[in-house]
Amino acid sequence: MYFETGQTVLRRCWRGGRITFLQATTVVEDSERGLLLWLPAGTTYWRIMTEDGRSHHDGTLDELGPDAILRPLVWAGNDLLMWQRADEPWSVWWFFPGGRFGSWYGNLEDPFVRWRDGDVCGVDFADNALDVLVEPDLSWRWKDEGELAAKTGHEHYWDEAGAAAIRADGGRLIEIAEAGRFPFDGTWCDFRPDPAWPVPRRTAGWDRPRAIRPVPSGTMTS
Repeated sequence: MYFETGQTVLRRCWRGGRITFLQATTVVEDSERGLLLWLPAGTTYWRIMTEDGRSHHDGTLDELGPDAILRPLVWAGNDLLMWQRADEPWSVWWFFPGGRFGSWYGNLEDPFVRWRDGDVCGVDFADNALDVLVEPDLSWRWKDEGELAAKTGHEHYWDEAGAAAIRADGGRLIEIAEAGRFPFDGTWCDFRPDPAWPVPRRTAGWDRPRAIRPVPSGTMTS
């Protein structure tokens, strides 16, 4: 396996040559099934925001302006599992409010790229705005359709064809959810973290250049 259980992995979202979102997570599993990461409530994460609190959900990078920088926030409310495969345009999240499984969240994004720089490891990706919320009974609804539409055609984002492709990716994920196939088949819904794991923290080297080529699982690189 490329990443080891218990290791800290930095999950970095990029847009316009900048990190716009960063989560320090703990590796639960890294196998042929994919990469599974843990983010407990109370963990510090970073989001690009203006001083008055506007984030990437509220506008494009150009609209937010130079005041938009990475600012620390506390991940509140739900403990979180995140699963992803390197060749798929989404990650799937398990929300655990109060320590019990509550729902899934399909985050549509470009397939991630692994990286390792000395002792610092991470995955880089680009978020694609549109998301899918899936309930335990496998009912679903779209989230952030307005954000997808508002950013279509803007520099650093996607054109009309790209927006259609993003929605098609979401449609494929919805088909998997409606059929109750993995990962919407109950897998990891009873997950409990190792109590010995420390709260994951952003490490030195978090701002290294973006990884631009995939690294096959089992391959080490620097």
